[in-house]
Amino acid sequence: MYAIPAQEIAGHCLQAFTQVVPASQAAFYCVDRQLQAHDFRLHCMSGEMHRDYLDNYRQFDPLQPRNCHSSGLAVVPLGFAMAQQPAHDSRRYRDFLRRYGVVDVVEVVAHRAGQPQAAISLLRTADQGTFTTDQLAQLNALQSLLQMAVANMQPCDDSLNGLTPKERQIALLLRQGASNKQLARELDVGLPTIKTHLINLFRKTGVTSRTELVGTLFL
Repeated sequence: MYAIPAQEIAGHCLQAFTQVVPASQAAFYCVDRQLQAHDFRLHCMSGEMHRDYLDNYRQFDPLQPRNCHSSGLAVVPLGFAMAQQPAHDSRRYRDFLRRYGVVDVVEVVAHRAGQPQAAISLLRTADQGTFTTDQLAQLNALQSLLQMAVANMQPCDDSLNGLTPKERQIALLLRQGASNKQLARELDVGLPTIKTHLINLFRKTGVTSRTELVGTLFL
């Protein structure tokens, strides 16, 4: 059976989900064996918000893959997830959402062999209001389509498991031939920071050049 690239599936799924259940922002991501989210595909979400999440609030997110997995649900509403974690963590995460005008979030998770493989995060602002019971039911119906799509998806890169989210992003951009200047622009950091990330990547993978790095991780 032909395996479809994850980014292609991500685009189709984000379009389908946000057309059926409107959301102000959304993200599709893969989940590795350590139940960490990676390889995000963003929909109407600013890079600034996403970087702020990864750098400062990810650890407080009640909808992280490990939490969704332990819930036993395929569609996990924010309110339910927040009730399962310490109140101070939920307050920190609410502060993050409030900063960007988000009032509600729901996670739709697809599994493979009993483990989360990929998920879609849907976010709504005040003008859209919180997700209704009917909309959550619609997402439960759509989850089976996500499940089928993920079943035909090429496995996400296990070779990237030991990398931080920024290192993953850099590695994927290097695979596309990005220069240091392009990396700095994409990550909104200076060239010295990019050079530091590259040195760390070389050390982690035991290589001495960008070409070796791409070959080790992706070939």
